[in-house]
Amino acid sequence: NRIDSYAPILRSLGASELMATCTGLELTGGPVPVNHQNAFPLRWSPRHQDGGAPTPDIDPVTQIRRLSMWDNSSDKLMQMNHPNLMQVLGDRDHDGQADEGFRKMLDYVDVVEVNPLNEIFRQETTLPEPDTRGNVIFNWLQLLNQGYRIPGVVNTDAHHNFHGSGWLRNFVKSSTDDPSHIDVAEMVKNSRRGRIVMSNGPFMTVEASGTNNGSRVTAGVGELAALTSGEVTLHVRIQSPNWLDINRVQVFVNGRPQQSMNFTRRANGQMFGSETVKFDQNIQLNLQTDAHIIVAACGEGLELGRVMGPAAGQLMPAVVSNPIFIDCDQQAGFTPNKDALGAPITLSNN
Repeated sequence: NRIDSYAPILRSLGASELMATCTGLELTGGPVPVNHQNAFPLRWSPRHQDGGAPTPDIDPVTQIRRLSMWDNSSDKLMQMNHPNLMQVLGDRDHDGQADEGFRKMLDYVDVVEVNPLNEIFRQETTLPEPDTRGNVIFNWLQLLNQGYRIPGVVNTDAHHNFHGSGWLRNFVKSSTDDPSHIDVAEMVKNSRRGRIVMSNGPFMTVEASGTNNGSRVTAGVGELAALTSGEVTLHVRIQSPNWLDINRVQVFVNGRPQQSMNFTRRANGQMFGSETVKFDQNIQLNLQTDAHIIVAACGEGLELGRVMGPAAGQLMPAVVSNPIFIDCDQQAGFTPNKDALGAPITLSNN
């Protein structure tokens, strides 16, 4: 609950040109796990209480609104940390009955933390247990289908110096890969637009292409392609360092894993590589209605390894893209399909 900065430390190390940084904050109130938010950039005020940070609140809506309006309502990225999304959406008191929840929080949220990534491969049939996060990434897929276009992110939530940071990464689209030229405002904008691939090791790029009245149209992660045909070519390229591997690539359409687009090293060995590039393929889709497309890859039965430390090193390698939205029904804009993915969803009409 304090604003701080790495900038003085980087200057003392002579490393300011090697790492881009900005001031930020995690603000934690109650109840948990709903009432945690990250925000950046914020104005740092050394020698002031909590570095000039806002105070937490017992009401999540009040707290996130206060943070959003901090620094005279300055432009900042607002992140909801590892929430019980069904409680936020519409079950404030955990009784399994839809109510107003803390839904007004979503008016201030730019991105939501959805870790752990590997749980995207698990189908849920029940609501999260009270005072737990549940399967956040699955609930995120449900929200996307309801029309909440809130990008996903992952964070280490590091509380330890020993292997605390680094085993989870958000790859954010940037106009430069030179740290000394990275623009914080661009990072905020591209994060807000969902130009993010979430990973604990592998690096992935995804691009969708099709036609609009005969012209070629392409869209990357977080973007929308308006097409006059449902014929879509999905280009997926995955790389990894030599201490981990991926052996499965799965395409999700509107949150549902497509059986015909589940590629494994065992069944589709010719599609996978053994060097740095593990997968580099074009995948054909034929969409009948508007759809969002997410690609996930993992190393089933494998571990991240000792490089990531004794705890995270035991986890399965995984990488998940944010959605690419395809508007192919020639109507006005993208239309979510409202599919709850076969699981309950706490959403009232109020």
